Amino acid sequence: MINFLKQYWLSIVVIVIILILCFMNTAPLPTVPMQNFDKLAHTIMFLGLSGVIFFDSTRYLRFPISKMQIFLGVFLFPSVLGGVIEILQGALTATRSADFFDFVFDVVGTVIGIGIALLINRYFLEKKIV
Repeated sequence: MINFLKQYWLSIVVIVIILILCFMNTAPLPTVPMQNFDKLAHTIMFLGLSGVIFFDSTRYLRFPISKMQIFLGVFLFPSVLGGVIEILQGALTATRSADFFDFVFDVVGTVIGIGIALLINRYFLEKKIV
């Protein structure tokens, strides 16, 4: 457990930040003049989470990992987290609501993240960086 926490400390910090942002009361915040800005924010948050999980999984970009590890950590975990957050927002908060399209853009961010992770991982394998 300690080794897991040491390896994934940055991912855990990013998850906590995402949870805070997703459950905080946004009423006092100023409005953004861009329509659907929250969708862009969801994409960026989950792209960032996917990237940080990949970064932590490769031990700070020192060696490649398997495609299964990329799928589970970089795609599946953030996607499921995004779905759970949306369900909990609808069920547990009075100031936030569940939005299916927020979840869709969470997945869009993770798809972009998995694409980037696969490209970086391929570079590792081609260069034999181990």
